Formats: sequence, C-alpha cells, structure tokens
Amino acid sequence: MKRTERKHLKEDGFASSLQRFFNFFSHHKSIFFIGLGVVAFGILVFLGVRFLQGQGLAQQGRVESQILELYGNLDKAPGNAAKLEEMSSQGRPGRLASLLLGNYYVSQGNPQKAEAFLAKVTDNVKDLVYYQAQDLLGQIAFQRKDYDKAIEIYKAIQADEPKEFPVDEVIFRQAEALEKKGQKAEALALYKKVQDEYNEGAFAYQAAQKVRQLESKS
Repeated sequence: MKRTERKHLKEDGFASSLQRFFNFFSHHKSIFFIGLGVVAFGILVFLGVRFLQGQGLAQQGRVESQILELYGNLDKAPGNAAKLEEMSSQGRPGRLASLLLGNYYVSQGNPQKAEAFLAKVTDNVKDLVYYQAQDLLGQIAFQRKDYDKAIEIYKAIQADEPKEFPVDEVIFRQAEALEKKGQKAEALALYKKVQDEYNEGAFAYQAAQKVRQLESKS
C-alpha cells in the first residue's frame, strides 16, 4: 500500500475514533453542564485522551492528543492556554483547540474571548466540532439575552440535520429562547416535540417539566 494511502487510512481512523468520543460526550453532556458552567468537562477530556490511546491512535493523532492533554491540565497549568492559542491556527487540529479554548473562556466568564476562538471553527467542515462550537455560541447569545441570535443559530443547526449532534438539544434550546422572548405557544410546541419524539433523549425530562409549567399557566 502506498504511503499516502496508509496516511489517509490512519487519519480517517483517528477522525472516526475522535468522533466516537465526541458522540459519547454529546449524548451525555447534559450531565456535565449546568447552563454555561462546566462541571466535569476536564474529566471527559481526560477520558478522551485515554480513549484515543486505547485505540492505539495517539501517534497518528499526536497533535490532537496533545491538545486534549493540554486542555485537561488547564486548571493546574493555566499557561497551557497560551500553548493552545498557538495551536488553534494549526489547520484541522486547530479547530479542536479553538473549540476547547472557547469552552474554557466561557467557563472563565470571558464570553468575548470565547467567541473569538469559536468563530475560528468555520463551516468549511460541518462535523461535531463545528456543531459544538455553534452550540456554545448559541448559549453565549442566550446568556446575553440575545434570543433572536440564539434562535437563529439553533435553527441553522437543525436545518443541517446533522447526524453528529443531538437534535433534541437543538430544539430544546430554541424553545428556551422562544419562552424567554414571551412566545409561550411556540415554545410549548417545541418542548412537546422533544418530550414526545425524543422521549429517550437527554432533554426529555426537562422538556416534560417545561410542558407542565407552561400548561399550568395557560
């Protein structure tokens, strides 16, 4: 097999493994997030590194693995942020660094800086990293009470029908923004959609609570 073919196979193998890790994170992330406050994201990142190493792919994806390790140690070594910022311009691996920096600066109460890095995750490749970045931008807009912007972001994600990102979360976030805008009927319809069509999803219970609350006030 030619060297270039082997290289592409290794890259594809790493990408699919990283994707599976992020799929796990995406499916379970409601456990680890409270609003915009990250409770245990560092633990997941640590597990992600171990996952990649367990797949025997750390060498092929050594830059991505290094990014995850730097991020996982940010609490103990804040200087890692500067290293990640340098790496955020390194092509494909830089997208991951930008996403993690966005998450980090959100957790540090610096949404402006978070937005600057999340904006670097462009739509040239619409993968899970891209949709996670968009999700964080939507949450930042929501916290700023820019509900129209949040709705716009989540509608755009939903329109893409991504297989890599949980649709129930996208719909739930839209409903929250509509509710804050005072559009209770539209919000209720979306909460019911999550409750009925995604009843085994991570947001089904919260959606059911919202349905009860809004119906009790109508």
